[in-house]
Amino acid sequence: MEPSETITTQVALQKDRDYIVRAWDSVAEPTVIVEGDGAVVRDLDGREYIDCSSGLFVMNLGHRPDKVIRAICEQANRVIQVSMRQTTLPAIHLAEMLAKITPGPLCKTYYTTSGTESNEAAIKMAKIFTGKYEIIALKNAYHGLTLGSLAATSSASYRSKVGPLMYGVVRAPNTYCYRCPFSYPACDIKCAREIEAILKDEAWSTCTEKNVAAVIIEPVQGAGGIIPPPEYLPMVREICTRYGILLILDEVQTAFGRTGRMFACERWNVTPDILTLAKGVGGGIPLGAVVTTSEIAAKFIHATTPTSSGNAVACAAGLATIQTLMEENIPARAEEMGQYLKEGLSNIEPSEYVGEVRFLGLMGGIEFVTDKKTREPFSKKQMALLKQAALEHGIIVSTSGPLGNVFRVQPPLTITKEQADRVISGIEQALRVVASA
Repeated sequence: MEPSETITTQVALQKDRDYIVRAWDSVAEPTVIVEGDGAVVRDLDGREYIDCSSGLFVMNLGHRPDKVIRAICEQANRVIQVSMRQTTLPAIHLAEMLAKITPGPLCKTYYTTSGTESNEAAIKMAKIFTGKYEIIALKNAYHGLTLGSLAATSSASYRSKVGPLMYGVVRAPNTYCYRCPFSYPACDIKCAREIEAILKDEAWSTCTEKNVAAVIIEPVQGAGGIIPPPEYLPMVREICTRYGILLILDEVQTAFGRTGRMFACERWNVTPDILTLAKGVGGGIPLGAVVTTSEIAAKFIHATTPTSSGNAVACAAGLATIQTLMEENIPARAEEMGQYLKEGLSNIEPSEYVGEVRFLGLMGGIEFVTDKKTREPFSKKQMALLKQAALEHGIIVSTSGPLGNVFRVQPPLTITKEQADRVISGIEQALRVVASA
């Protein structure tokens, strides 16, 4: 094996193509990352990039967070992994911390190693507790890619060629106000009321078998950064309570300061029955959790745990991550920097291609259009060119959204104003490349 000092980018990428399997054709960007610090990562050739994907929305404290690294090293020198038939102090302390900081009566933690596993477990919990088997999920939802969570995920590109998937998922509208045929607020929040219509068998285009166990929702949809109107989640919570349906909030992406609060649901004073977590909780180490009530947890006896769930090193990292977020008031920083980026990105030129800029804390999306009046989305070719141009200007972003025309802008919550200015400038320069093509 060649040391990183001698291997070239070209050789490394060829080895990547030879030996690594991905769900896409090749490495999405020709970038071999060798180190990171805060919001910045560096490639094999020494080039710097602002990581607006936060390591796929994981590195809320940025790359190489000192307190997390110390916690990892100290725990690794004690014990790394035991079965969850036993326990460790980090697993106990982290679960106690989650019970203290999650809203309402949520107090019991089931450990997983990813967001997909967390959502799979949450769906199991809901079915076991209610004795029912149907799940209401939203259009444009992303809840994971294993067969159960994939059934709740909306995108056809993920679901093609792997059916049949888990039976019983019913699709409700999402809160895509920018492209909704109804006008907010005159719409009377039809997207929320449609969930009640589904439960009453009065929906526009779908029906259930009257066996709904739960509604599963991302407070902000990660695919496109789609933010609900303020009335939406409280209305859904009230509907679920009134009909005896569990509310699962998938905060895999939105939790741990990302939206300007420790948990996004706090922005609307909504408490779910089941809260799913992962990504940002482990400070970069794979870790997930499902936090629920004592009543629901008491019935969850028909499942084992993933082999590495509650891993001692991961839990130590998670505890250090949460303590740092709170001690340094990182959620408030995310709120401030999200507003700063929103204002800057809303004014980039040529402005006629910027359809909408959406931010809640540092969970953001920029929707690109060819015409502001018609809202015709950028094509796949335009988005590919835009993404490559952004990379060449030192900005790593990912592309998503219901129409594939949104840049997801979710940098580490520790991003500085100088770095945010580089993001704004880099995306503006990239947009000019597309405009002149």
